[in-house]
Amino acid sequence: MVAAPLASTIIAIGLIPVAFLFVHAFLSGRGKNRIHPITGALAITWDLIMSIGYMLFRTVTITLTPILTVYFGIHGAIAVLVMSLEIAVLAIGILQLRQKVPNKWHSKLAKILVPIWWFAFLSGEIVYLFMYIL
Repeated sequence: MVAAPLASTIIAIGLIPVAFLFVHAFLSGRGKNRIHPITGALAITWDLIMSIGYMLFRTVTITLTPILTVYFGIHGAIAVLVMSLEIAVLAIGILQLRQKVPNKWHSKLAKILVPIWWFAFLSGEIVYLFMYIL
């Protein structure tokens, strides 16, 4: 077992609250709860900061094996998709709040974002567990 890099551990633990925020924002948004813009914006902002920072850090610090190259290629592509969806959902949400007019694309993109985000999150956590814990 290899010792886990501190940055990987920070990300693995730091994304757990984001998962709770995403669930809250998604479920409360479907119930038209007024607080969901706060938890949604916090989840997206937190995730973007951590994900972009970690991707930049790992780009210069990781030694890739062939298996890791394939994993990070796939995981990285999914992460870029997630980040693009997050930016779109956040931007449309801000636009909705300012204009006070619902936008159907916000909920449509959120319904796509949430399962893809969970897939990326869980696959990253599982790889972390197998690489550094088990």
